[in-house]
Amino acid sequence: MSDPLVVRYPPAEGAWVLHPPVDPWGDGYVAVMQVELYDDGLSARGEVKLSLPAQAEEPDLVAFLPGLTDDWRGWDGERRWRSLDGKLTITARHDGKGHVSLGGTLQQDSLSPDAWLARVSISVEAGEQMSSLVADLRSHLRALPT
Repeated sequence: MSDPLVVRYPPAEGAWVLHPPVDPWGDGYVAVMQVELYDDGLSARGEVKLSLPAQAEEPDLVAFLPGLTDDWRGWDGERRWRSLDGKLTITARHDGKGHVSLGGTLQQDSLSPDAWLARVSISVEAGEQMSSLVADLRSHLRALPT
């Protein structure tokens, strides 16, 4: 089993930890990944479901990020990705000055109004840092069984 992918860009203290995904049912359709969020006294951990790619396609989380890299000059509004079970949402906003704010929101249960919710934002340089993040995530999710 490989190490978790830690997404953190100092000097900010916020971090996302993405553990290697597994296919617990062996069906080739759904993978499960442990996710941890940390920031200034906040610590949250949950399990999220990812759809497995068909044949040579990339997981939808990986497909979401290159669009942010390609549009390194900026875009209007917010872009959003959501895990299969809705427990993890990643939003992206470009500040128009070369940085992307990635917001990771983890929910205990996406269907319960009383469930806890944690959000950690990370600022990423829109060019090289974002390209590096895409490459790291692509490599990390290569462990997905296909």
